[in-house]
Amino acid sequence: MLQWINYGIERVGMARRKITIKDVALEADVSVASVSLYLNNKPGLADETRQRIGETITKLGYVPRRTNATPNEASFIGLLVEKMMLSAFFDMFYGEVIQGMEYRARKLGYNIALMQIEPDGELPRLLAEHPGNLAGLVMLGGGGINREVVSQVLQEELPAILVDNAIPDIEIDAVMPDYVSGAYQVVRYLIEQGYRHIACIRGPGKYQSLVQRFRGYCCALIEAGLPLEPDLIQPSLSAGTPNKGYRETKALLERGQPIDAIFCVSDRTAFGTLQALKEANLRIPDDIAVVGFDNVAQSGHTVPPLTTVDVPKQAMGEIAIQRLYSLMTEPIAMPPVQNLLYTSLVVRDST
Repeated sequence: MLQWINYGIERVGMARRKITIKDVALEADVSVASVSLYLNNKPGLADETRQRIGETITKLGYVPRRTNATPNEASFIGLLVEKMMLSAFFDMFYGEVIQGMEYRARKLGYNIALMQIEPDGELPRLLAEHPGNLAGLVMLGGGGINREVVSQVLQEELPAILVDNAIPDIEIDAVMPDYVSGAYQVVRYLIEQGYRHIACIRGPGKYQSLVQRFRGYCCALIEAGLPLEPDLIQPSLSAGTPNKGYRETKALLERGQPIDAIFCVSDRTAFGTLQALKEANLRIPDDIAVVGFDNVAQSGHTVPPLTTVDVPKQAMGEIAIQRLYSLMTEPIAMPPVQNLLYTSLVVRDST
């Protein structure tokens, strides 16, 4: 069952920072794993080490968030997303990711509660709403899921994982497709087909997934000895609904620069590009080829069908929940794991 919860989040000062397991480990001069062994009453610690950890916990006033992570009917997994114009569940990309999450969570005995964070919000009140039965947290996508939000989650010692996002220099589990390689593949394919003036419609820089796709585009051109032409790199102009890519393509065409192909950082962007090119009486792919990214269901039914990069969306959701389950149920602290998923080229008639 997928529950829908929308929390407005108030700003909460950080003056009274919660003592964490990492604070205890640092003060006691032991590893986080050693503190976990102590808290779970597991063997493997010397008597002196066990005593020192206990004294440190008392000194710092550390209170473990939970003592029993066994699944039960009352517990659930939180799914945190930024506030979007459309619900994440109905998004053509994230909808499939969430389906994978919901399927795996149900198999493991958990419900999922969808939570939205306001653009100017912070996190502590969100977690305080359900202190006992919130078993873990999935943070899906970028934008509002930024460094500050992720840092606050980690301070709560709640088992958590990033999906379709990466925060440099923060130790947290993550599941992310190999977007650089996927973009490189599709642009390299265009180059091998003889295209030389390949434009790129970029996305907002707050999304690491789109930034990495642009990097793959650049890598393919540079490796082939082709210039990165500033007039062929188009920043995002639209909010994404309903015709993301439409205004950007119009802007590219108005510059009058030679273009024989357009790389769109998402299929949704490519849909707007196809519309703009048709209105300009340009034939696809005879005049300009178009490629997208994501392989959403609609991409095979455009006119012409869209060449794109397949992202294992449902698998991404399932892998994330399975890993989170391990974090929730494993008594010993586990080192963060970065899961990088393969992407693959899907060639259709738009090229």
